[in-house]
Amino acid sequence: MLAIVIDSVGDKSGTYKLLRNHSSLPFSLIKSRIKDHDAVIEVYMLDLDGLRKVRELIHELNTIGTKVTIRDSTGIITLEIVNNLISTFEEIAAEREELDALMFEEEE
Repeated sequence: MLAIVIDSVGDKSGTYKLLRNHSSLPFSLIKSRIKDHDAVIEVYMLDLDGLRKVRELIHELNTIGTKVTIRDSTGIITLEIVNNLISTFEEIAAEREELDALMFEEEE
């Protein structure tokens, strides 16, 4: 599981709006989790679409001055690690498509 924790809020209303757009949590729970430094967004490490959305959210939050910490089961990780994970999954998907295409060519 990959968790996003808000360290400091830049644009308060912008931060809440972005988090509401990316989370099904009620507003009061988002506020409480920010205050308590608990995870406001969680995504499975194997969910490529979820990882992409989290990466986009982190960029948007950083743009408005909100600072985040990214955590996994080992502790704090960097955005570079998330980017590498996404790249790896994309490469695996591309290779799988190539193999599927080759298998279907052989059947014809």
